[in-house]
Amino acid sequence: MHLRMHPSRATLVALALLGILGCGGSGQTDAGGPGTGGAAGTTTSPGGSGGSAVAGTGGLATGLAGAGSGGGGAAGGGGPAGHGGAVAGVGGGLAGAGGATGGTGGHAGGGGSPASGGAGGQSAALGNASAVFPPPNGTGVCADPQLRITFAAGAAPPSIGTTGKIQIFNASGTAVATVDVAAATTTSTNGGMSFAIQRPIYVDGNTVVVYLPSRPLAYGQTYYVNVGAGAINSPTGGAFTVSGSNAWRFTTASAAPAGKSAVSVALDGSAPFCSLQGALDFVPANNTAAVTVSLADGTYHEIVYFKSKSNVTIQGASRDGTVIEGVNNDNMNPGTKARALIGGDGTNGLTVTNLTIHNLTPQGGSQAEALRLESCDKCVVTDATIISLQDTLLWSGRLYARNCLIEGNVDYVWGTGAAYFDTCEIRTIGRTGVIVQARNPASTYGYVFVDSKITSDAGLTGISLGRIDLTVYPASHVAYVNCQLASGIAPSGWMITAGTDTSMLRFWEYQSVDAGGQPVDVSKRLAGSKQLTSSQAAMMRDPTVVLAGWQPPM
Repeated sequence: MHLRMHPSRATLVALALLGILGCGGSGQTDAGGPGTGGAAGTTTSPGGSGGSAVAGTGGLATGLAGAGSGGGGAAGGGGPAGHGGAVAGVGGGLAGAGGATGGTGGHAGGGGSPASGGAGGQSAALGNASAVFPPPNGTGVCADPQLRITFAAGAAPPSIGTTGKIQIFNASGTAVATVDVAAATTTSTNGGMSFAIQRPIYVDGNTVVVYLPSRPLAYGQTYYVNVGAGAINSPTGGAFTVSGSNAWRFTTASAAPAGKSAVSVALDGSAPFCSLQGALDFVPANNTAAVTVSLADGTYHEIVYFKSKSNVTIQGASRDGTVIEGVNNDNMNPGTKARALIGGDGTNGLTVTNLTIHNLTPQGGSQAEALRLESCDKCVVTDATIISLQDTLLWSGRLYARNCLIEGNVDYVWGTGAAYFDTCEIRTIGRTGVIVQARNPASTYGYVFVDSKITSDAGLTGISLGRIDLTVYPASHVAYVNCQLASGIAPSGWMITAGTDTSMLRFWEYQSVDAGGQPVDVSKRLAGSKQLTSSQAAMMRDPTVVLAGWQPPM
């Protein structure tokens, strides 16, 4: 989780001394009389717009005693709290120095009141938690938040209970969201499609994260949260509970952002959106203007669906740090349209870059795409790691991938194509299996891998480069051009599951090498497969040939 660092108490005092934060006024220096304590400091970093953690610092008492025996100046009172910070105001500063004959030093100022929550960051402790989001009494909160309950680090992480409900109510007391901890599944409408989802509660380190099905909150509204006994347990085993309408209360932003060309997402509330789905819902359907959705680092537990969202770039802050993960599969949501972790239909000009997508469905859990892109024209995926086991990628349209890692083990690249993979790693994990099932018609190409590495977990053998039922897809097309192949690739290379007529089959290969750069023995390749000539390979290297005239950015 992306953490916001707060200044220490010592740092705040030091800043006050330097005059960076509000400092008190000087005391009087009249001879014989005590100096007057400094005025309370003022806050210079309010958190209402950015979630600052700094509260007002107390004033300095700089009054000096006079030449006589007057007492020292009293210390200034604690400053007022900043808006949005989690740190209480630091007490007033130094006591006045004694007079020449030993004036008495002033007393330390009182601490400022705790800061009220702002739109960003996590706020003060609640119950036995060290911080929660949205912050209590926070304003300007994203309308698609997760509930985040963070505990002090302990020997064990917090845990999810077996009973109790987590609910959000509107200001009039009507429940708008309920997560029943006892229910293994629930439903959520994402991007206009209904999904069965696993219980939407997760433990990320020392934070419990609760997703709200169907993103039920609205802009400009006040809500409060209740957490029933038995739902969430702290690392020490104590129950985390919240009741009533005032303890955990917050207000969403007054309206959605005005601009649509650059949309930011962050789990900690420091951006206008807290989920990828919320940001994509914000993008108008059939839009023509370019939109960049930027995801801050963190783990996003989401099933995402979008349709007719064109010219959109989904961009992570870092490939390994921005992770979209979750469980979805054909057992939970039957059919190719509903079972992917991220699914998109009818999208043109999409770019997905610099992130990780991981469908956590276990082996044997049925087909489970991590990234399904259908009717996706001129779509680009770069610098991405995409993981599942069965059917990791379902891509159809005209798609280009560069510098990607694709992991799986059963038909984990499939669809009707056409897709061009440039300097990617295609890795079979967990068990032996089949890489590609290309269902393209004779009029188009299928899946082409150029200058890529075909790898596997250690010890796996009998891996097939591709398979097809010739009675249904006689013109299946898969090509590996100048690729490095793992030693676990079967000597036959390919597999036909039904049919015998290979006259239209296009299982192609050119100058495959092993990990040491030596030519692979292709003498036992499947009858009907083909080793390309150099001129034929040159055609396959040209993305405009494979992608029907489109030159992707390379």
